[in-house]
Amino acid sequence: MIEYVFRSARVPRRLERSLLGLQVFDAVTAYLVGRGHSATTVQQYVQNVEHFDRWLRRTRQPVAEIDEDVVGAFLSGHLRRCRCPVPACTTLWQVRAALRHLLVVLRRRGCIALQTTATSAIARLLEKYSEYLRDVRGASPSTRTYYCRYASEFLSVHFADEPLEISRIRPAEVTRFITDRSARWTPGSMKAASTGLRSFFRFLQVTGHEAERLVHAVPRVPLWRLSSIPRVLTEEQVRAVLASFDRSAATGRRGYAMTRCMAELGLRACEVAALTIDDFDWHAGTITVPATKTRREDVLPLPASVARAVLAYLRKGRPTSTTRRVFVRHVAPVGVAAGPSIVRRAVQEACARAGLDRKLSCASVFRHTVATRLIRNGSTIKEVADVLRHRSIDTVAIYAKVDLPTLRSVALPWPGGMP
Repeated sequence: MIEYVFRSARVPRRLERSLLGLQVFDAVTAYLVGRGHSATTVQQYVQNVEHFDRWLRRTRQPVAEIDEDVVGAFLSGHLRRCRCPVPACTTLWQVRAALRHLLVVLRRRGCIALQTTATSAIARLLEKYSEYLRDVRGASPSTRTYYCRYASEFLSVHFADEPLEISRIRPAEVTRFITDRSARWTPGSMKAASTGLRSFFRFLQVTGHEAERLVHAVPRVPLWRLSSIPRVLTEEQVRAVLASFDRSAATGRRGYAMTRCMAELGLRACEVAALTIDDFDWHAGTITVPATKTRREDVLPLPASVARAVLAYLRKGRPTSTTRRVFVRHVAPVGVAAGPSIVRRAVQEACARAGLDRKLSCASVFRHTVATRLIRNGSTIKEVADVLRHRSIDTVAIYAKVDLPTLRSVALPWPGGMP
């Protein structure tokens, strides 16, 4: 398989002298080709693995002890200082991806211990925290991802090269972690980070750590509910975004269909990514929204424009796949279910092509736009809450602010002002 990607006979001869051995490199190549990576990408990944192999041999690292910690030491310790010649187009994330594939191959071949998560103390603690959020707090997958990300960043800052000892964390360090980011984070991100850290420290309390003082040390970010007006798109802007997709291309049909789901139904990015073929009842004209953030399924009417867009993608754009998910990847690994990040990126790129401001280039803006359209067309707050699948009507109350004509009709004149 190496000869299939590398035409030069010198490459196999060189890899025969490697620590991992030619058979491992051949297995990595076959694995990458099987996932649908191009020959150029496979060459880059194999070269990155070869660089890692040279570092293993120089540091006398046994192959059987390779794991995520060893890869992390290579990425953070050696790679940042390395002066070895590497392909000009190689980036850190490409090296990380190549080594992640290497670990998969080594575990399949039985060269290293089978495991699904990193062995570091921080990774084990975060895994328990994620289980706590899921089983005890009932948090959605996206909430668990963000909360674990904030906790991971905090722990990595304080215990990068030292043993994990919760008792060594000082309240001042917690406060400094939040305040140091105030210059580059929005108030919403600050509040989310402080809420996530506070939740993490409460988890430490539950698991027997002395963390009460850390809970109280997390600053409370002032961000009042209903204090702002949601950003929305005009009908002309929505049409411009939809028109920016090249529907002669498979990815263009996919992006158009995903955006239609958000622009007509107000679906979240995670809900669009979770749609399956079985969620569409073409005869009844309904769509079942998967249980994601709300943890319950909802049935909505299926607009004809959404149905046509999805059918066009299924018939003329979707690659062959065994998954029942509607939207799948078009690059390696081809045919695997597309995640929410692909949905968001499609929206961002379409908004950029339509010339919209960057603040409007997010998936949630379409959800706000649907709610605003319903309010302006005379729908009640309860009806909007049903369409957006909010449990509390108070959550939808903010959209009443954007119905300016109705607000003007009920506004009283300012005392002492013009009649």
